[in-house]
Amino acid sequence: MGRIFSIMSGKGGVGKSTLSVSLAEFYARTGKTVVLLDGDIGQRCADLMLNVQDRVVYDLGDVADKTCKLDEALLPHPDLPTLSLLAAPQILTVSDVKRKAMDKIITQLSERSDILLLDAPAGIGKGLKNLLGTTAEPVVVVTPDDVCIRDAERLSALLSQMEEPRPSLVLNRVRPMWVRRRLIPSPEQIAQTLDMPLLGVIPESTKIYRALLRHETALDCGDKKVANAIEVIAARMLGADAPLPEYAPSAVLRFFNRGGEA
Repeated sequence: MGRIFSIMSGKGGVGKSTLSVSLAEFYARTGKTVVLLDGDIGQRCADLMLNVQDRVVYDLGDVADKTCKLDEALLPHPDLPTLSLLAAPQILTVSDVKRKAMDKIITQLSERSDILLLDAPAGIGKGLKNLLGTTAEPVVVVTPDDVCIRDAERLSALLSQMEEPRPSLVLNRVRPMWVRRRLIPSPEQIAQTLDMPLLGVIPESTKIYRALLRHETALDCGDKKVANAIEVIAARMLGADAPLPEYAPSAVLRFFNRGGEA
């Protein structure tokens, strides 16, 4: 049985699915057998990000109601033979896919993969709860703003109530200069606030959005800092001691701070 990671967020629009598909591609490029399950029922997007939207025939809903076998619904990536996608249904609701069926599918997928990535729906609704309790390791994606941090606190409380493993934290869309100027908290401060170990920090980059418009992942956006950040996160998820970036205040800022304190 492979490692299972549930990529989640307290609110939408923070880059959770972008990270999920990028991690899936990265692990597949290292030779691992990877399955990406799009768990956002009714609002799937992983197929678009992987540019396989025209090849989806069956989806998670079809497997759950036994319209097809799991093998028939798994969609292999055209360029990465060790990567497969199980797409979310578009026309069903969360209530249409029962928890028992979801548990069985996740167990079967984990038995045939080195890495199983669950792209969970945003928020703390039933769609997320259907993915909990499956021995998945939670990874919470957060942007460095008060609203997102507050929603992540609510998500963390839910995970604690349901006796899930302690979640790890990924900070997305971080502007290093804003951290140095103390316009936003440092990644370490946010991790301490949320009481989550910090897995990695992805810098803000306009190249990511341009890549999404081309149906490419953030890994292929052309920004080396973004690609390196994803590589660090992927390594740390598997227990490697990859270094995290440091955002110390600039020398000029330290000079003026000392002057103000004097």
